[in-house]
Amino acid sequence: QAEHAREEALREGLTEMARSLQLYRAKRDFITTPEPDSGPRRYPARLLPGHQPLQFIVQRHRARREHFDLRLELDGVMVSWAVTKGPSANPKTKRLAVRTEDHPLAYADFEGTIPDKAYGAGPVMIWDRGAWAIAVGEPREALAQGHLKFVLTGERMRGRWALVRLKDGDASENWLLVKDRDDFAEHDDSLARRFDTSVVSDRTFAGILKAEPEKSRELPTPPTFISPMMCATASKPPEGDDWMFEMKYDGYRLQLAIGDGTVVLRTRSGLDWTARFPDIANAAKQLPARNTILDGEAVVFGKEGLADYPKLVAAIKNGGVGVQFVAFDMLLSDDRDLTKLPLSERRAKLEMVLRERLSTGSAIRLAPVVPDGGKDLLARVAAAGGEGIIAKRVSSAYHSRRSSSWLKIKAILREDAVVIGWVPSPAGRCFASLLLAFRERDGLRYVGRVGTGFTARVEREAFARLSAHVRQTAPPRVIGLEAAPANAQWVTPRFTAAIAYGGLTGEQRLRAARFLGWRDDVALSKSGLKPRPGGNPRPATATPTPTATPVTITHASRIVFPDVLLTKGGVAAYYQRIASRILPHLEHRPVSLLRAPDGVGGETFFQRHPMPAMRRGIVRIPAPDQQRAEYFSLTGAEGLATAVQFGAIEFHAWGARTPDLDAPDRMVFDLDPADDVPFGAVLTAAQLIRRILTSANLKSFPLVSGGKGIHVVVPLDGGQGWSEIETFTSTLARTVARAESERYVATASKARRTGRIYIDWLRNKRSATAIMPYSLRARPAASIAMPVTWRALADLHSAAQFTAPHMALASIDPWRGFFALRQRVTADVLNLLRHY
Repeated sequence: QAEHAREEALREGLTEMARSLQLYRAKRDFITTPEPDSGPRRYPARLLPGHQPLQFIVQRHRARREHFDLRLELDGVMVSWAVTKGPSANPKTKRLAVRTEDHPLAYADFEGTIPDKAYGAGPVMIWDRGAWAIAVGEPREALAQGHLKFVLTGERMRGRWALVRLKDGDASENWLLVKDRDDFAEHDDSLARRFDTSVVSDRTFAGILKAEPEKSRELPTPPTFISPMMCATASKPPEGDDWMFEMKYDGYRLQLAIGDGTVVLRTRSGLDWTARFPDIANAAKQLPARNTILDGEAVVFGKEGLADYPKLVAAIKNGGVGVQFVAFDMLLSDDRDLTKLPLSERRAKLEMVLRERLSTGSAIRLAPVVPDGGKDLLARVAAAGGEGIIAKRVSSAYHSRRSSSWLKIKAILREDAVVIGWVPSPAGRCFASLLLAFRERDGLRYVGRVGTGFTARVEREAFARLSAHVRQTAPPRVIGLEAAPANAQWVTPRFTAAIAYGGLTGEQRLRAARFLGWRDDVALSKSGLKPRPGGNPRPATATPTPTATPVTITHASRIVFPDVLLTKGGVAAYYQRIASRILPHLEHRPVSLLRAPDGVGGETFFQRHPMPAMRRGIVRIPAPDQQRAEYFSLTGAEGLATAVQFGAIEFHAWGARTPDLDAPDRMVFDLDPADDVPFGAVLTAAQLIRRILTSANLKSFPLVSGGKGIHVVVPLDGGQGWSEIETFTSTLARTVARAESERYVATASKARRTGRIYIDWLRNKRSATAIMPYSLRARPAASIAMPVTWRALADLHSAAQFTAPHMALASIDPWRGFFALRQRVTADVLNLLRHY
């Protein structure tokens, strides 16, 4: 009986694997539905892989007109829409949803009656609540673009939904709430009508209204947020009597709203930042104002009376000490809307309110203005190192948009700066910014970065120019490098760039720098370099000799990747930069190198046996059968450099390490799609393999291959042989292929792969190799086999999304914990699979 029970349990495990496939086919991977007998529902439920679930709430509100308030938690507030007729689960029905002001998180718990004469008076019930997660893209970008696709796990609203903004130019922001076609879609519009009770208290509106007064809490009503008026850009100050001028402050734009004993400070996007500026909030309570809104800037003043942005950031971290609110406009006064009045009248009312109560040292101050003379003010600001000025038309009304009635004119300075390095980019560029230094009598002084002014072509040419002169240490005789970014890639300081900038910060860093072009005419004479007899430049002061002589990379300026102008020296620099990440995966494994001596456009070939001239960082490994040629592995950054010197681009390695090559310490499922298979299908396949592995108590990690596919990698404890791993991987792959034959194949036949994904399990054989994490791929864009988290994987749009020209190492290894895992395929699973 015990044996029979054990066998039944094993078969149930296999059934669970098949059930996982069925769930994917039915699109149930978005949500885990609690079983009826599972007890109280827990929030949040498991949502789309790769996204942190946040709370959502729907409050049914019977005010002047009954409506449903849909609120999604985001960035510390509840982003809100009023759905007039209530949500519909019928995909054919589109409900109007009017965007309203963001609400505090405390609103998510409110159920009760808002008293008479208060804004929104009437009963409020929590009609639905649960968790939500974005389904496509990034939530803030989707919200800004007006197309938000998301997943809900509420009591009544479940599955995939979308909010789509209408392009009608209406300031009220009309959106449409639409249900997606999934397993939770319905054929009618009865959802809002079917449920008339609270999911929290099970009360109807009548029950809420009958509640004792002390049980009904007042819903806080923050002062109304008005979208701010924004400046257009001008190259010089306008002339005429209808203009006045202010300083341009380097701070945070804030809107100060004063109600009946309530003060709220909101950012330009409407976020509640009151808690960050307690001094300003306390000062506002002393003003003779009621239901008033002021527009201004949060700043910290430094030298020369200029706003200092770094000091502002530091002050906010320190509880807002020393931050001042500089008010420059008044939008509401004692419930009276002032936005349609000319600026001159709004300014007069602002001065009247502030000058009555402001004292020396107050956290609120009035922005000074100059009625004319914009050119003189701009000159004075530029000379003092300020950012620029603002010109405002005196007769203009206040418009919640960018308007030419307000103009920003930056104080532009120009200078030649020496390029000493770059910062890698995570966002699709060759680099995020160049690191700059100004010349001084005794050397160079670091002055910050420049990240704008580059066309795509200029950026590629700059990267090709600099990558041939990469160095492993910071240039000598540069003052202030302690402020440089930790992930800086240094170069020999031999190139000078013309830079436009808007002044210097208190720490002597460039403000609003812009790249204008290269100053090749001063590259030798002014960049800290001296010519030598052969005509080639060298540093004026020799670079300190490192303890170990680096491997010489010959022909470093040779172009290896023509499409992105990545040189051989750039390839070497890339592998030196990521050595600490790739070596833990690569060392002590027999390797196969994909070499491209003439670049990726020329002949490429694999090398798995060492050449006699390959010495430094190369460890020779005798062939296990003593009959074949010896293999080799790499050790340290020297081994990487030696491989690159011999033209290596890609690093492939065994699934076991020396000295025991018969003890695999990882297994790999290579999901290789046919050319006609979209990347989204590969993402689905990876999640499917992950779920099956999880059912076998195996944790896995995803690797985008740099080509078309995804590798699902499983670390092992090395306690099993190749036969056990091969049995497990082959059976799993074939089981999936049989269950989903229209999507997957488990054989390498090209003829059978059209429209399908090949689940390549053959990487799990002795002497078979797989691409190593962080390896370059010999493809035109210099893509990378990139390890990512499961959460990040869900947001990717391509397996070749990461490329060397804009590679930036995350501060935290995406495979954190990979090497600490000690796991194996259990004997029960192996026994089951052998008989399946």
